[in-house]
Amino acid sequence: MSGYIIYHYNIVDKERINELGPLSLPIVEKYKGELVVASPVTCLEGSPYTHMVVYKFASMEKAQAFYESAESRELSKLRNEVTEGFVVLVPEYGHDYV
Repeated sequence: MSGYIIYHYNIVDKERINELGPLSLPIVEKYKGELVVASPVTCLEGSPYTHMVVYKFASMEKAQAFYESAESRELSKLRNEVTEGFVVLVPEYGHDYV
């Protein structure tokens, strides 16, 4: 069952935000992930965050391994400097996670 890492955020440093993509894609590829979404969003309900990035991995374990990797942790420092928001790990629909 696939696992997804979802970043939902506002950009706080527009000068440096473009550094993230080129630095993150090689790490995602190393962990056999796939970029599924990377775009501005339109908030229909709730607290608005303006952007979202979604990575798909073959399993929850592989998604978590990507997120917990040294490379990803290092990149989190930059992400936290240029964005504000949250990151979640979610399973593909079909599991009974309650």
